[in-house]
Amino acid sequence: MSLLFDHDEVTGVTQYFDYDPVNDNFSITSVQDVKPLLDHLQELRNNPNYSQRGIKHDWWHYATIPSVVEMELKKKGIDIYNKHQTKEIIKEINMNYPWLRATDKRHA
Repeated sequence: MSLLFDHDEVTGVTQYFDYDPVNDNFSITSVQDVKPLLDHLQELRNNPNYSQRGIKHDWWHYATIPSVVEMELKKKGIDIYNKHQTKEIIKEINMNYPWLRATDKRHA
């Protein structure tokens, strides 16, 4: 039976605590409603001017990574705050999280 462990109003992340007495294991599961974010990113992908303007002004909004995905990446050994892992982050987004991209263009 899952018990509410924590809820962060800012990020929308809710955590649940589970305990398995048979195996004497516990787990904490994090969930987040990312539908509004995914809808917004779809709108950005559908607007080719958005990406072009960004590239023209020396910035490019390639993707937005919600907290629950950040935690999944951390389990895979990818730290989104480590500037030396940029290639791994982009590869992971392109392969496993393409819906987080704000553009239809591909970053190599």
